[in-house]
Amino acid sequence: MDFYTIINQILVLFIVLFLGYFIKKKDIIDEYANKKLASLVIKVTVPCLIINSMMEQIELGAKEILGILGLSIAVYIFMFLMTFIVPRLIGVKKENIGVYKFMIMFSNVGFMGFPVIESIYGKEAIFYTSIYNLPFNALIYTLGIYLISMDNKNNVRFKIKDIFNPAVCAVIIGLIIFSFKITLPYVASQTVRMIAELTTPLSMLVIGASLADIKIKNIFSNSKLYIYSFLKLLVFPILIYMIVRLIGFNDIMAGVPVIITGMPVAANAVIISKEYGGNDILASEGVFISTMLSIITIPLLVFLLSN
Repeated sequence: MDFYTIINQILVLFIVLFLGYFIKKKDIIDEYANKKLASLVIKVTVPCLIINSMMEQIELGAKEILGILGLSIAVYIFMFLMTFIVPRLIGVKKENIGVYKFMIMFSNVGFMGFPVIESIYGKEAIFYTSIYNLPFNALIYTLGIYLISMDNKNNVRFKIKDIFNPAVCAVIIGLIIFSFKITLPYVASQTVRMIAELTTPLSMLVIGASLADIKIKNIFSNSKLYIYSFLKLLVFPILIYMIVRLIGFNDIMAGVPVIITGMPVAANAVIISKEYGGNDILASEGVFISTMLSIITIPLLVFLLSN
Protein backbone atom coordinates (compact mmCIF):
# COMPACT_ATOMS: atom_id res chain seq x y z
CA MET A 1 0.00 0.00 0.00
CA ASP A 2 1.66 3.23 -1.21
CA PHE A 3 0.51 5.80 1.36
CA TYR A 4 1.30 8.92 -0.67
CA THR A 5 -0.33 7.57 -3.83
CA ILE A 6 -3.48 6.79 -1.86
CA ILE A 7 -3.52 10.25 -0.25
CA ASN A 8 -3.30 11.81 -3.71
CA GLN A 9 -6.24 9.67 -4.85
CA ILE A 10 -8.27 10.71 -1.81
CA LEU A 11 -7.41 14.38 -2.46
CA VAL A 12 -8.78 13.97 -5.99
CA LEU A 13 -12.06 12.72 -4.48
CA PHE A 14 -12.33 15.76 -2.24
CA ILE A 15 -11.49 18.14 -5.09
CA VAL A 16 -14.47 16.70 -6.97
CA LEU A 17 -16.53 17.11 -3.78
CA PHE A 18 -15.64 20.81 -3.63
CA LEU A 19 -16.52 21.10 -7.31
CA GLY A 20 -19.98 19.79 -6.42
CA TYR A 21 -20.21 22.43 -3.68
CA PHE A 22 -19.18 25.14 -6.17
CA ILE A 23 -21.61 24.18 -8.95
CA LYS A 24 -24.50 24.10 -6.47
CA LYS A 25 -23.53 27.51 -5.07
CA LYS A 26 -23.38 28.90 -8.61
CA ASP A 27 -26.79 27.39 -9.46
CA ILE A 28 -25.32 25.24 -12.21
CA ILE A 29 -27.42 22.50 -10.65
CA ASP A 30 -30.34 22.98 -8.26
CA GLU A 31 -31.75 20.88 -5.41
CA TYR A 32 -34.04 18.95 -7.76
CA ALA A 33 -31.15 18.00 -10.04
CA ASN A 34 -29.01 16.98 -7.07
CA LYS A 35 -31.74 14.71 -5.70
CA LYS A 36 -32.08 13.07 -9.10
CA LEU A 37 -28.31 12.56 -9.29
CA ALA A 38 -28.36 11.04 -5.78
CA SER A 39 -31.15 8.70 -6.85
CA LEU A 40 -29.17 7.76 -9.96
CA VAL A 41 -26.14 6.85 -7.84
CA ILE A 42 -28.08 4.81 -5.26
CA LYS A 43 -30.40 3.02 -7.68
CA VAL A 44 -28.20 2.58 -10.76
CA THR A 45 -24.46 3.25 -10.58
CA VAL A 46 -23.74 1.70 -7.14
CA PRO A 47 -25.62 -1.53 -8.04
CA CYS A 48 -23.61 -1.67 -11.28
CA LEU A 49 -20.41 -1.09 -9.28
CA ILE A 50 -21.30 -4.03 -7.03
CA ILE A 51 -22.15 -6.34 -9.93
CA ASN A 52 -19.02 -5.28 -11.80
CA SER A 53 -16.83 -6.16 -8.81
CA MET A 54 -18.39 -9.62 -8.62
CA MET A 55 -17.85 -10.31 -12.32
CA GLU A 56 -14.14 -10.56 -11.50
CA GLN A 57 -13.34 -14.21 -10.71
CA ILE A 58 -11.67 -13.69 -7.32
CA GLU A 59 -10.57 -16.79 -5.44
CA LEU A 60 -12.86 -16.39 -2.47
CA GLY A 61 -14.72 -19.27 -0.86
CA ALA A 62 -17.88 -19.50 1.20
CA LYS A 63 -15.81 -19.45 4.40
CA GLU A 64 -14.28 -16.07 3.54
CA ILE A 65 -17.62 -14.60 2.44
CA LEU A 66 -19.28 -15.72 5.68
CA GLY A 67 -16.28 -14.36 7.58
CA ILE A 68 -16.73 -10.90 6.01
CA LEU A 69 -20.46 -10.97 6.72
CA GLY A 70 -19.92 -12.13 10.29
CA LEU A 71 -17.37 -9.36 10.84
CA SER A 72 -19.84 -6.79 9.53
CA ILE A 73 -22.62 -8.05 11.82
CA ALA A 74 -20.26 -7.90 14.81
CA VAL A 75 -19.24 -4.31 13.98
CA TYR A 76 -22.88 -3.21 13.60
CA ILE A 77 -23.76 -4.82 16.95
CA PHE A 78 -20.87 -2.88 18.51
CA MET A 79 -22.03 0.37 16.91
CA PHE A 80 -25.61 -0.30 18.04
CA LEU A 81 -24.38 -0.65 21.63
CA MET A 82 -22.57 2.66 21.22
CA THR A 83 -25.90 4.35 20.41
CA PHE A 84 -26.88 3.85 24.04
CA ILE A 85 -23.63 5.27 25.39
CA VAL A 86 -22.53 8.19 23.17
CA PRO A 87 -25.72 10.36 23.36
CA ARG A 88 -25.59 10.20 27.17
CA LEU A 89 -21.85 10.76 27.19
CA ILE A 90 -22.08 14.02 25.24
CA GLY A 91 -25.39 15.20 26.76
CA VAL A 92 -27.68 15.06 23.74
CA LYS A 93 -31.16 16.52 24.23
CA LYS A 94 -33.97 13.96 24.36
CA GLU A 95 -35.60 15.25 21.18
CA ASN A 96 -32.38 14.73 19.20
CA ILE A 97 -31.32 11.30 20.49
CA GLY A 98 -32.73 9.42 17.49
CA VAL A 99 -30.76 11.46 14.96
CA TYR A 100 -27.53 10.98 16.92
CA LYS A 101 -28.19 7.23 17.18
CA PHE A 102 -28.65 7.12 13.41
CA MET A 103 -25.45 9.10 12.82
CA ILE A 104 -23.50 6.70 15.04
CA MET A 105 -24.83 3.59 13.29
CA PHE A 106 -24.72 4.56 9.63
CA SER A 107 -21.74 5.85 7.67
CA ASN A 108 -21.61 7.25 4.16
CA VAL A 109 -21.17 3.91 2.39
CA GLY A 110 -22.67 4.49 -1.06
CA PHE A 111 -21.31 7.95 -1.86
CA MET A 112 -17.92 7.79 -0.12
CA GLY A 113 -17.28 4.27 1.17
CA PHE A 114 -17.01 2.55 -2.20
CA PRO A 115 -14.90 5.26 -3.91
CA VAL A 116 -12.46 5.54 -0.98
CA ILE A 117 -12.12 1.75 -0.54
CA GLU A 118 -11.47 1.37 -4.28
CA SER A 119 -8.84 4.13 -4.22
CA ILE A 120 -7.03 2.37 -1.34
CA TYR A 121 -7.28 -1.32 -2.21
CA GLY A 122 -8.39 -1.44 -5.85
CA LYS A 123 -11.39 -3.03 -7.56
CA GLU A 124 -10.99 -6.35 -5.75
CA ALA A 125 -11.91 -4.69 -2.47
CA ILE A 126 -15.33 -3.64 -3.82
CA PHE A 127 -16.32 -7.31 -3.69
CA TYR A 128 -15.42 -7.49 0.01
CA THR A 129 -17.13 -4.17 0.66
CA SER A 130 -20.33 -5.25 -1.11
CA ILE A 131 -20.63 -8.29 1.17
CA TYR A 132 -19.64 -6.27 4.22
CA ASN A 133 -22.33 -3.67 3.49
CA LEU A 134 -25.23 -6.12 3.31
CA PRO A 135 -26.29 -5.39 6.92
CA PHE A 136 -26.09 -1.65 6.19
CA ASN A 137 -28.46 -1.95 3.23
CA ALA A 138 -30.86 -4.08 5.24
CA LEU A 139 -30.78 -1.93 8.38
CA ILE A 140 -30.79 1.66 7.16
CA TYR A 141 -34.39 1.55 5.87
CA THR A 142 -35.65 -0.43 8.86
CA LEU A 143 -33.73 0.29 12.06
CA GLY A 144 -32.57 3.62 10.59
CA ILE A 145 -36.14 4.81 10.03
CA TYR A 146 -37.09 3.70 13.54
CA LEU A 147 -34.20 5.65 15.10
CA ILE A 148 -35.04 8.83 13.21
CA SER A 149 -38.78 8.60 13.90
CA MET A 150 -38.33 7.90 17.63
CA ASP A 151 -37.75 11.62 18.16
CA ASN A 152 -41.34 12.48 17.20
CA LYS A 153 -43.01 9.23 18.34
CA ASN A 154 -44.30 8.39 14.87
CA ASN A 155 -45.50 4.85 14.39
CA VAL A 156 -43.49 3.56 11.45
CA ARG A 157 -44.42 0.32 9.73
CA PHE A 158 -41.70 -1.48 7.86
CA LYS A 159 -42.27 -3.26 4.59
CA ILE A 160 -40.19 -6.29 3.68
CA LYS A 161 -39.59 -4.81 0.23
CA ASP A 162 -37.59 -1.98 1.86
CA ILE A 163 -34.87 -4.49 2.73
CA PHE A 164 -34.55 -5.55 -0.91
CA ASN A 165 -33.26 -2.19 -2.12
CA PRO A 166 -31.16 -1.92 -5.32
CA ALA A 167 -27.84 -2.47 -3.53
CA VAL A 168 -29.01 -5.69 -1.84
CA CYS A 169 -30.50 -6.95 -5.12
CA ALA A 170 -27.19 -6.17 -6.85
CA VAL A 171 -25.30 -8.21 -4.26
CA ILE A 172 -27.67 -11.16 -4.83
CA ILE A 173 -27.23 -10.92 -8.62
CA GLY A 174 -23.49 -10.51 -8.20
CA LEU A 175 -23.22 -13.55 -5.94
CA ILE A 176 -25.09 -15.66 -8.50
CA ILE A 177 -22.68 -14.51 -11.23
CA PHE A 178 -19.68 -15.14 -8.95
CA SER A 179 -20.83 -18.50 -7.54
CA PHE A 180 -21.74 -20.04 -10.90
CA LYS A 181 -18.82 -18.36 -12.71
CA ILE A 182 -21.20 -16.84 -15.25
CA THR A 183 -19.54 -14.89 -18.06
CA LEU A 184 -21.78 -12.11 -19.30
CA PRO A 185 -21.80 -11.20 -23.01
CA TYR A 186 -19.29 -8.48 -23.91
CA VAL A 187 -21.99 -5.85 -24.50
CA ALA A 188 -23.62 -6.51 -21.10
CA SER A 189 -20.36 -6.60 -19.13
CA GLN A 190 -18.99 -3.43 -20.75
CA THR A 191 -22.27 -1.60 -20.17
CA VAL A 192 -22.23 -2.53 -16.48
CA ARG A 193 -18.56 -1.54 -16.20
CA MET A 194 -19.09 1.83 -17.90
CA ILE A 195 -22.03 2.73 -15.64
CA ALA A 196 -20.10 1.53 -12.57
CA GLU A 197 -17.28 3.96 -13.40
CA LEU A 198 -19.72 6.86 -13.02
CA THR A 199 -20.16 6.12 -9.29
CA THR A 200 -17.10 7.89 -7.93
CA PRO A 201 -17.37 11.29 -9.70
CA LEU A 202 -21.18 11.47 -9.37
CA SER A 203 -21.05 10.49 -5.69
CA MET A 204 -18.57 13.19 -4.76
CA LEU A 205 -20.46 15.82 -6.78
CA VAL A 206 -23.69 14.90 -4.97
CA ILE A 207 -22.07 15.16 -1.52
CA GLY A 208 -20.52 18.53 -2.32
CA ALA A 209 -23.79 19.89 -3.70
CA SER A 210 -25.67 18.57 -0.65
CA LEU A 211 -23.39 20.55 1.67
CA ALA A 212 -23.86 23.83 -0.21
CA ASP A 213 -27.11 24.86 1.50
CA ILE A 214 -25.95 24.40 5.10
CA LYS A 215 -25.48 27.58 7.13
CA ILE A 216 -21.91 27.14 8.27
CA LYS A 217 -22.07 29.87 10.94
CA ASN A 218 -24.66 27.87 12.91
CA ILE A 219 -22.52 24.73 12.98
CA PHE A 220 -19.55 26.06 14.93
CA SER A 221 -21.64 26.58 18.07
CA ASN A 222 -22.61 22.89 18.34
CA SER A 223 -19.74 21.37 20.33
CA LYS A 224 -21.58 18.04 20.63
CA LEU A 225 -21.15 17.44 16.89
CA TYR A 226 -17.39 17.82 17.18
CA ILE A 227 -17.17 15.35 20.08
CA TYR A 228 -19.42 12.95 18.18
CA SER A 229 -17.30 13.32 15.02
CA PHE A 230 -14.09 12.63 16.94
CA LEU A 231 -15.58 9.40 18.29
CA LYS A 232 -17.14 8.36 14.98
CA LEU A 233 -14.27 9.22 12.65
CA LEU A 234 -11.29 8.19 14.78
CA VAL A 235 -11.99 6.45 18.11
CA PHE A 236 -14.39 3.75 16.87
CA PRO A 237 -12.39 2.86 13.72
CA ILE A 238 -9.17 2.61 15.73
CA LEU A 239 -10.87 0.31 18.28
CA ILE A 240 -12.11 -1.89 15.42
CA TYR A 241 -8.64 -1.83 13.85
CA MET A 242 -7.06 -3.11 17.08
CA ILE A 243 -9.60 -5.93 17.32
CA VAL A 244 -9.38 -7.13 13.69
CA ARG A 245 -5.59 -7.07 13.83
CA LEU A 246 -5.64 -9.26 16.94
CA ILE A 247 -7.91 -11.72 15.14
CA GLY A 248 -5.48 -11.86 12.23
CA PHE A 249 -7.53 -10.87 9.16
CA ASN A 250 -5.75 -10.06 5.90
CA ASP A 251 -5.15 -6.45 4.85
CA ILE A 252 -8.40 -5.97 2.92
CA MET A 253 -10.63 -7.73 5.47
CA ALA A 254 -9.02 -5.67 8.24
CA GLY A 255 -9.13 -2.44 6.28
CA VAL A 256 -12.72 -2.48 5.00
CA PRO A 257 -14.45 -2.33 8.44
CA VAL A 258 -12.01 0.33 9.65
CA ILE A 259 -12.49 2.60 6.63
CA ILE A 260 -16.28 2.08 6.44
CA THR A 261 -16.70 2.79 10.16
CA GLY A 262 -14.55 5.91 9.78
CA MET A 263 -16.67 7.34 6.97
CA PRO A 264 -18.73 10.49 7.73
CA VAL A 265 -22.46 10.43 8.42
CA ALA A 266 -24.60 8.73 5.78
CA ALA A 267 -26.14 11.29 3.44
CA ASN A 268 -29.41 9.35 3.85
CA ALA A 269 -29.67 10.89 7.33
CA VAL A 270 -31.03 14.13 5.88
CA ILE A 271 -33.48 12.48 3.48
CA ILE A 272 -34.87 10.08 6.11
CA SER A 273 -35.09 12.87 8.72
CA LYS A 274 -37.14 15.03 6.34
CA GLU A 275 -39.46 12.15 5.51
CA TYR A 276 -40.00 10.79 9.02
CA GLY A 277 -40.02 13.94 11.14
CA GLY A 278 -36.48 13.89 12.53
CA ASN A 279 -34.30 16.96 13.02
CA ASP A 280 -33.14 17.34 9.41
CA ILE A 281 -31.15 20.51 10.24
CA LEU A 282 -29.12 18.60 12.84
CA ALA A 283 -28.69 15.74 10.37
CA SER A 284 -27.43 18.18 7.72
CA GLU A 285 -24.98 19.71 10.18
CA GLY A 286 -23.76 16.24 11.16
CA VAL A 287 -23.17 15.34 7.50
CA PHE A 288 -21.33 18.62 6.90
CA ILE A 289 -19.06 18.53 9.97
CA SER A 290 -18.18 14.84 9.68
CA THR A 291 -17.53 15.11 5.92
CA MET A 292 -15.24 18.11 6.32
CA LEU A 293 -13.34 16.54 9.23
CA SER A 294 -12.97 13.29 7.28
CA ILE A 295 -10.58 15.16 4.96
CA ILE A 296 -8.16 14.93 7.90
CA THR A 297 -9.23 11.66 9.55
CA ILE A 298 -9.38 9.39 6.46
CA PRO A 299 -5.67 9.98 5.63
CA LEU A 300 -4.87 9.27 9.31
CA LEU A 301 -6.71 5.94 9.10
CA VAL A 302 -4.98 5.12 5.82
CA PHE A 303 -1.61 5.86 7.46
CA LEU A 304 -2.54 3.56 10.36
CA LEU A 305 -3.52 0.75 7.97
CA SER A 306 -0.36 1.16 5.88
CA ASN A 307 1.92 0.57 8.85
